[in-house]
Amino acid sequence: MNQLQKRLQKLNEVKILIIRLKPLGDTVLISPIFRNIKKLYPEAKIDVVIYSVFADVIKNNPYIDNVIILKRKSLSPIFYLIKSLFRRYDVIIDYINTPLSAAIALFNSADIRIGNYKKRNFFFTHRLRNSECVYSTVRNLRKLEPLGLSDFSDYLPDLYLDEKDIARADNFLHGLPVEKGIIGLFVSSKTPSKQYPVEYFASLGTLIAKNTPYHILFLCGRDDMHAYSVLKELACKEEKIHIRKPDTTLGEFSALISRLKFFIANDSGPKHIATAFNIPTLTIFSTSTEKMWNPPDIRRFPVIRKKIDCAPCHKAECPLNTMKCMKDLHPEEVFSVFEKAINIVNAM
Repeated sequence: MNQLQKRLQKLNEVKILIIRLKPLGDTVLISPIFRNIKKLYPEAKIDVVIYSVFADVIKNNPYIDNVIILKRKSLSPIFYLIKSLFRRYDVIIDYINTPLSAAIALFNSADIRIGNYKKRNFFFTHRLRNSECVYSTVRNLRKLEPLGLSDFSDYLPDLYLDEKDIARADNFLHGLPVEKGIIGLFVSSKTPSKQYPVEYFASLGTLIAKNTPYHILFLCGRDDMHAYSVLKELACKEEKIHIRKPDTTLGEFSALISRLKFFIANDSGPKHIATAFNIPTLTIFSTSTEKMWNPPDIRRFPVIRKKIDCAPCHKAECPLNTMKCMKDLHPEEVFSVFEKAINIVNAM
């Protein structure tokens, strides 16, 4: 037990603020820190500050005591900063490291501030360098080392649903053979270099529907009306292919994923939601590194990528403007990996 941990354990109630404003996938991936904090400090009070569009991911987490919601593109962050002058925490941990998060850490009074090693974080008591290429949840847990955490084995993400969201999801799935297994495909990406072509996803869904006993559920991002129009036309032609209109809340969307037998997606936020529900998931990788963004259990969470010299490039857009890493990965190749993976899952 280090000196800091001894000091904190003398307190009746350790007050901790976690800053994780966005985005979706990274918000899911911090979920293990809450239960690990409670293991160290069972009486700790944990507040989380987050943007409203991602609040559904954490609002039902039993290890969180208070969710502070900010609205993007509004004055709410400014009002919150002013109110923060009158708040006091024992520990603040910044998990996003933006100018706004640094300001939040500065305005909220705390003896201990933990974040990344950046010049603007000069007032942090612990500025950590973490270049280790490991699964992101483990990297997140390492920020708890100053608090005394040394066991990182409890690293898988989790997610807790609202009963209303479950009911809405079940209502949509009513009449579909959920008990026999539905294969979900999430076809969108806000990062262009991570986008597997929608037409390829359509072909992949058709291959699964025609060559396996499973039904297909296509899911799209809220703003991806192009994908929805393409896949809606396909769903009208194929009895075993279904699509959910992209107007769901994040909670209902998550509940739909929780009901799946298997999930296929780009490296994206919904893929991490599936992981949080322990749904077997095949991830199509391109620009990112699977060691950092995929659980190490590749039997349950297999990956596929096209092996080319320029990948992974870690760029938001293809530097060569070719997207060979995605366009050269044909649906038949993905289907082959899926077949092996689903057989492994059925044998578990």
